[in-house]
Amino acid sequence: MTMASLRNTNQEPWSSDDDDDDDDDEVEIDDGDDDFIFRSICNYSHCNPSTSPTFDTLALALQHDKSHYGFDLLNHLVSSKDEDDFFEGTIVLINKCRQFVKEKEGENMDTMALGQGLNDMLKNHKVNDDNDVAYYKPVLEDDAMLMCIDEIQELKRKNEMDSQAQDGSTLDKAGDGNTSKSESETIKRLQEQVSLLEENMARAKSCIASLANADGNMSDDSCSDEEDNASKKTKKKKKKSPDNDTYYFSSYSNTSIHETMLRDTIRTSAYENAILSNSEPLFRGKTVLDIGCGTGVLSLFCAKAGAKKVIAVDNSDIIHQAKQIIKLNGFEDVVTCVRGKIETLIETKGLPLSDGETVDVIVSEWMGYALFFETMLPSVMAARDALMTPVSGTMFPNVSTIFIEGGRDFERLNYWDDVHSLNMSPMKDRMVMELTNDASVEVVEDEKIVTQREKVMKHDLNTCKDKELDFEVPFELRLRDDASPDDDDIVTIHQLVVSFDIDFAVSGTKVVSFSTGCQSTPTHWKQAVMWFDPVHNCPALSKGRGEVMKGTFQMKRNAQNHRDIDMTVRWETGRSGEDGTWVRAMDGVLKRSLIA
Repeated sequence: MTMASLRNTNQEPWSSDDDDDDDDDEVEIDDGDDDFIFRSICNYSHCNPSTSPTFDTLALALQHDKSHYGFDLLNHLVSSKDEDDFFEGTIVLINKCRQFVKEKEGENMDTMALGQGLNDMLKNHKVNDDNDVAYYKPVLEDDAMLMCIDEIQELKRKNEMDSQAQDGSTLDKAGDGNTSKSESETIKRLQEQVSLLEENMARAKSCIASLANADGNMSDDSCSDEEDNASKKTKKKKKKSPDNDTYYFSSYSNTSIHETMLRDTIRTSAYENAILSNSEPLFRGKTVLDIGCGTGVLSLFCAKAGAKKVIAVDNSDIIHQAKQIIKLNGFEDVVTCVRGKIETLIETKGLPLSDGETVDVIVSEWMGYALFFETMLPSVMAARDALMTPVSGTMFPNVSTIFIEGGRDFERLNYWDDVHSLNMSPMKDRMVMELTNDASVEVVEDEKIVTQREKVMKHDLNTCKDKELDFEVPFELRLRDDASPDDDDIVTIHQLVVSFDIDFAVSGTKVVSFSTGCQSTPTHWKQAVMWFDPVHNCPALSKGRGEVMKGTFQMKRNAQNHRDIDMTVRWETGRSGEDGTWVRAMDGVLKRSLIA
């Protein structure tokens, strides 16, 4: 599995139209990840939420405030082009408005007076005010507006374009005559919009993550002044704690994510082959837990393999489609769908397991870019430790291995010297800055690999501990025999490439494996690439003198977002001298992160 924002930054929020019927093959656990229901800012009762109207779309909720209360939120937002302030500023304004309405609720203001009060209050609002931090926390729990900041930005952008079009029409009537200039500016704006849309989801993730507070949520249906005042005082003292789970789970509600994974035949066929070919020794008559089930494909494989009971767990609303798919394929009597975080379900005993009942097999496709991006494995391990049958139970797959290798890509750099017979070499510095900012995810062709593929870490998934997922290990990379020197005797290394292998290798079963290495058919995981600075400080190995690159490779969870991954390589190049001592040629430190 991989984070949606890295796969497709143009995705919009998705919600299911499925009715939550009372079928017993699905158990719902409310983790705050329901379908989007929009609430008006002005016409929401914090004391009696059930009396408040709901709207199917964001635009309808905003239009209701505009037409009935004379309050247009979009008019108070900063320009849609102001990427530095728009996302954070919109979150602050929404929460500030909701807090205002909540405090005024007992005053029985008429509709237009309330709208005018909001307009007057926002006249004095300053962007990036020191008091903004108090409004990063949602006033309304599960506020769909806060989950759709990118959609608000698009509505704001349309308003701005309509306004500009009207201004242009007025100028034309006045005889301005600058039609071509206006068209040119429109094209430029559209090009800017394309660029901005590609960044929206990544920026939205950062903003949404800042909404949570480690000390709990303020009650929406409490109208006590004492509680409000106490909450305000507490907020000044408490620090925000990012909620990186909200975005993570909601990202898997998008159809394209699941289509991408299912179309990855290396991945999907490996699971299918491993499960169906081991029907007798592992699955027939057994109880199976599928964590992060998505569309339910792995659960269906297990049911086809003869499992007597399969529990399919997912915390996104794709679980509705999983239930339908399972029923459509005739396995609703075997597979039970449960929505929720696995840790919560274990704690609350929300799984359809009797007291003391365990599971024989845990299947999960938890792998992310560079194996550990998204950090889903700890959740699967929590289920392993709490629910898996001792001794005979197994994770499936049960072994993972991380590798690194060195790559060379002069074409990436030299391309700019001759682009359709034009010299665009000034682009090189810009490209280098982008390549060396964070780790990238891309397919690296085997012909660009110049070193051997080195194993750096292997995990037995049945026994490994959480602390072992953060590690620092030594490595040594030697040139491949077919690595041709790029200049005299020298082979340059522009990048370190991180990949992984997965093994279904339970004792007494048919072994099935797949690899995400550069030498194998590409998968949706591709490879994680850590670029050296290709202009100033790339390792270079002398093939004739037998030089190698060695050092330490560290991978650990990011301190701010545990679903991101930090990687650090301390390296040096050199060779063994005639007396056996190490002769160092170059050294350095490479730090890159995989960021959603």
